[in-house]
Amino acid sequence: MKTAKIISILGHPIFHPTWMMIILLLSGLTRFTPGNDWTFLGITFAMTSLIPVLIITMMKKWNVIKSFEMEDRDDRLGPLFIMILFLFTTLKFFNKIQIFSIFSFYLTTAIVVTILAFIITFFWKISLHSLGWGNLVACLFVMTTASMRMYLPYFVASIIIAGIVAAARLKLKSHSNAQIYTGFAMGFSVVIIMFFLFLL
Repeated sequence: MKTAKIISILGHPIFHPTWMMIILLLSGLTRFTPGNDWTFLGITFAMTSLIPVLIITMMKKWNVIKSFEMEDRDDRLGPLFIMILFLFTTLKFFNKIQIFSIFSFYLTTAIVVTILAFIITFFWKISLHSLGWGNLVACLFVMTTASMRMYLPYFVASIIIAGIVAAARLKLKSHSNAQIYTGFAMGFSVVIIMFFLFLL
């Protein structure tokens, strides 16, 4: 159970933009003057992970949410809004850097997926972890099939990790199978649909 909880935390979608930035930097597709790689990675981590986590921590301290696990659907609305806000702010920043068009596409899909999660939360407790992993896996799939074979190992690894995270969420009894599978399918589908819309 403890292992499942650790996997659940490390696999949380709030860290996905940082993982995507790391993948882009490791792939060698983006190259800057010395030191800039760390700068952009730091900006991504601060804007999409660190600051939102600090705000959510304060929300817990002020009893705006009952727990960090957000088992109650109502507890999810505030954190989801925070994630949407900071994802959008990060997107506006990176839109000014043309070489990061892939990352901008990822952030755009992540915003759409998070908005959908926000809306669905009013009616159903969909798996945010699965939504996020469906989104990330689909982006790596698109990047791999778009003549960028360098991303194939990351794509394969993301599928394996997504499965491990899903198993951890089921082990913790945080979601039903339907919530897990629907979340992944929705996160994946949004990316594919948006990719073809952008092509057109």
